[in-house]
Amino acid sequence: MAAIVAADDDRGYYGPKRQRDDGEQRPPVPRRNAPSAPPSSSSSSSPQRRSSGTTTFVVLLATTLPYFVGLLWTASHPVMSVITGEFKCRGMYVDENGLDVHRHRVVAHPLERRPPPPPSSSWWEGEGEGEDGGRRRAGATTTTTTSAAAARGIGHDGLCDAVDRRRPTTVSTSAECLRHDATRTISFDVVRISPSIGPIIETTEAVVLVVGVVGGEEEEEEESDGGGWYDISDLNASVMHLIERLSNGGDCPWLSKAVFVVSPTAPAARGRQRLTRPNNATFPPPSLVDVVDAFVSSYLGGDADVRQLPPDFTYATIRSLLVLSDVIIDDVGGTTIDETSPPSSSVVGDTRSEVRILPQGTGGALPNLDLVFATYMSLQSYPAGNKFEASKSMYHGGKTDFRSHPFGGALEERVVGAMRRVADVLGLKHSFVEEYSKDLAGLFGFVAAMAIGPPQPHSSALRHGIDALTVEVRVPGDRNSRSTSIHPHYADLTRCVEHLLRSISNLHERLHHSIAQYTMPSPSKFVSHGEYIYPAILVSLPMVVRASTLALMDLRRFQFLHVGVVLTTVCMTSVAVGLVAISTNARWSEKGFASEFMLPIAFICAYALVVYVARRDRSKLQKVADSTETQGSLRFAACLVGIYLHAPLLLANYSLGFPSSAFWSPLLATLVLPPWMHAYLSADKVLSSLATVVKGAFLLATAPPIFLVPGIFHSYTVYVSCVYTPLHLLLAVLWLA
Repeated sequence: MAAIVAADDDRGYYGPKRQRDDGEQRPPVPRRNAPSAPPSSSSSSSPQRRSSGTTTFVVLLATTLPYFVGLLWTASHPVMSVITGEFKCRGMYVDENGLDVHRHRVVAHPLERRPPPPPSSSWWEGEGEGEDGGRRRAGATTTTTTSAAAARGIGHDGLCDAVDRRRPTTVSTSAECLRHDATRTISFDVVRISPSIGPIIETTEAVVLVVGVVGGEEEEEEESDGGGWYDISDLNASVMHLIERLSNGGDCPWLSKAVFVVSPTAPAARGRQRLTRPNNATFPPPSLVDVVDAFVSSYLGGDADVRQLPPDFTYATIRSLLVLSDVIIDDVGGTTIDETSPPSSSVVGDTRSEVRILPQGTGGALPNLDLVFATYMSLQSYPAGNKFEASKSMYHGGKTDFRSHPFGGALEERVVGAMRRVADVLGLKHSFVEEYSKDLAGLFGFVAAMAIGPPQPHSSALRHGIDALTVEVRVPGDRNSRSTSIHPHYADLTRCVEHLLRSISNLHERLHHSIAQYTMPSPSKFVSHGEYIYPAILVSLPMVVRASTLALMDLRRFQFLHVGVVLTTVCMTSVAVGLVAISTNARWSEKGFASEFMLPIAFICAYALVVYVARRDRSKLQKVADSTETQGSLRFAACLVGIYLHAPLLLANYSLGFPSSAFWSPLLATLVLPPWMHAYLSADKVLSSLATVVKGAFLLATAPPIFLVPGIFHSYTVYVSCVYTPLHLLLAVLWLA
């Protein structure tokens, strides 16, 4: 046996046949430890390369195809519903049978201003200071004059003064007025209209109407018939007519909920003079956002900086809040008029009116979809009676554009222009392309308004769980308060609001259920959460595929220590940059150096620190792990972080989560060079340097101080600090470390 083993050791790989002692020939046996001959390219190298190339192609396809399918699916929302299998977007419907706007009609509101009746001293019951510092009309029946208002220190007439002038002839005693100084700079008048039939249930529900003018300073007028607030805008005059009808049980016997009408006014401490800061800078007039926030805080309580309304004034539970915003626009260019702009022309030209139904809140909050559709259906309603002039209707007159986003027609013009050029190339019909383009622009506008703002006035109510939306009205025309006529669109708007209030009065909303997560291509169409979540998952799927491929196929050993060091550094630098952003916004917003240079310097230091730590730690691991393992481990961690950050974002705030996922998914998972291409670029110094320059330029262009703030976001939000900044730092490590 030993001789046989020795003979085997002396043979080659395919040694010659040897003669055994017994004369029998033994077939040659390959030597186990002998070096094998290089395999031929046709026998072993080609199948291995084909297998590697197939795997790379499959991974590339799995990280690319779902992404583009998700984008195409999202772009098809305005014209088809994949879930229902219909070639159309889902249209209007109301989930609650009680909220049916087609059961009734409301008479048309007057088109002329009506002078107030002569003052009656018998209705004067004085006015007292409330515990909250507000001035309240005792007994809900007071009559004041402009001189009396001036004597009390009030700079100009407000809603309560206009209401008091009409007691008791046109405004019933069921309407109670209150002037409330919520803060040092925010004051508003509140009219509470109690239902004449009494509450149907033990706890009365309430609906709030907030009325305000945006885009111009309220005109200071001399004393005139009807009061300053009534004459200052057509919307105010129409709202006064609505108050007169709601307070009259004969005109509105159906009213079963309390109605609050809120209008901002000048604080008594200020009067005609603006309050000044310690550095003699004047306070700007409060916006509708601040007014609604102050009213909700005054009504619900809980804010130590805001005076509360009297308890007997806030017994009703607010279920809905509607903001009527009258935006002053230029009659020629259609732009918003600021405080220094001259008044618009006196004749309504070819400029179309615009109504924006804006349900968007902050943080992904949206009102009940029934409220949105009920509002739009009310705007489509006809007035009662046999005579109807379509030209006086906002909807049926054909001269009003309705949108569900705050960006106007500029966005539609750009999208329609781009799609028309595509249609010319593909030979599509312009009518279909134009309708699709408008809805696609509306979808983009809705998502952008949810993600980046601007914040709408009703956002504060949504944060407190109150269904609310803003109706922004842009009607070109004369702003001369001395005109006795009212623009038909304002009169029709308040008629439609009364129509909506009558519909809401039929419904007890304590158990009201409907859709609260949706997007809207137009005020008459919507895409529900069950429809848009699937393409959102497809867009995020490349990160899941890349992480799974790295964990199951590519990585032999996971570098836990290296990944832990890098992630810890990223977290610490993200927190540090966030603290710098908060301190900069809070303390140094008025210092040019701090606002312009502090944050960029902080981000440069953060990137330099993260890349330095990653390179230093990787150099220590070169003896025990190659660069492929450390790079793959970091990419796996980056994809995992991207998945965990975007999963809750897509479920809670789709409008912010989908664009973010569409941006980060290809950067982290799809744009990954195969090993052979990475080795080829590393071998060529010119190409390697050029690739580094391109990566650095992209990272610089997409850095938060340059790309996001203040270009897209107005400040460093939670998303910028907790989602975008950590992922951007991880991307810098993957590309530069």
